Amino acid sequence: MAKIGTLIRTLREEKGIAAKDLAEQIGLSASQMSRLESGQRRVNSEVLARIARALQVTPSEFFEDGEVAPVRPLASSSATPLRVAIGKIIRSARRQKHWTVEDLARKTLTSRAFCLSVEEGRRSGIENDFIKKACRLLGFTPIDLLAAAEEKLDVTEPESLQVVVPTSSDGNGTPLLVAEMSAYPEELDEEGQPAGVVEQWLQLPGIDPDRSFAVRVDGDAMTGPGENCFRRGDVIVLGLDEIVTSGSFALVRTLWENPEEPHETSRTLFCRYFDDDDEAIRLQFLRSENPPYILPTAEVERAWKVLLHLRNPAGPGFHP
Repeated sequence: MAKIGTLIRTLREEKGIAAKDLAEQIGLSASQMSRLESGQRRVNSEVLARIARALQVTPSEFFEDGEVAPVRPLASSSATPLRVAIGKIIRSARRQKHWTVEDLARKTLTSRAFCLSVEEGRRSGIENDFIKKACRLLGFTPIDLLAAAEEKLDVTEPESLQVVVPTSSDGNGTPLLVAEMSAYPEELDEEGQPAGVVEQWLQLPGIDPDRSFAVRVDGDAMTGPGENCFRRGDVIVLGLDEIVTSGSFALVRTLWENPEEPHETSRTLFCRYFDDDDEAIRLQFLRSENPPYILPTAEVERAWKVLLHLRNPAGPGFHP
């Protein structure tokens, strides 16, 4: 990421824009911009797209090797269609090699869930060098990948958002959070609430935006027969203050001591929550092949109750 930060600083200085002014334009603080340009802060595709628009360049400018290509205006697009275009190209190249998602995950030293989230456009893959590794394995360069993605954006309409609800770009509404390195947000902010990249803001009638957040369903652990199940790409809206009772659908953060790590290990799961007794919590999945987790009560740090289920447009409507 240090190279990208250096290129951002170079392009900014060439255009005579002060770091604090660029930071204000893209919604970062001056200290965050300083850390980004010095390579101390990771940059995801959403922030990169904002910077590119502010500097009037394409995202591919940040990945040039060798001679600098002519600067041209960024196609009118948002980070979501850019991620979707990149994901489709990676999936197509993977299939041409007759590789499974598991094959790509093993070769890039990532997880199956991570690879799927990139291929489905829910994560950029830029933050941990996944794109660089995948491109090398699939036989093209990152600049080839971004150039192909930009061509797709130039000739097609931006794809509709997966959530069929009004959205806002001004920071008002319930935040739809995307984790950088895991299926669901693992980090907590200073107030002990889930933290992640805000993909979009959702306007949800009857939901207090200040006391709720949303995430996309990842994996197939909560799929099953009938209508009362959750599929990959669906959105679940969770309350920060709602009491999670036995039998509730919930996002559950677990925390335990790991002798191989200097700090406690955490994992966040989407499941059905059962407090069978005072000493154990059962985390149950809808997919029958997935066994439940039986954990000591002390290892379940936090749980947030599902308030609303927004189905992927491929499915029928959305359900509270």
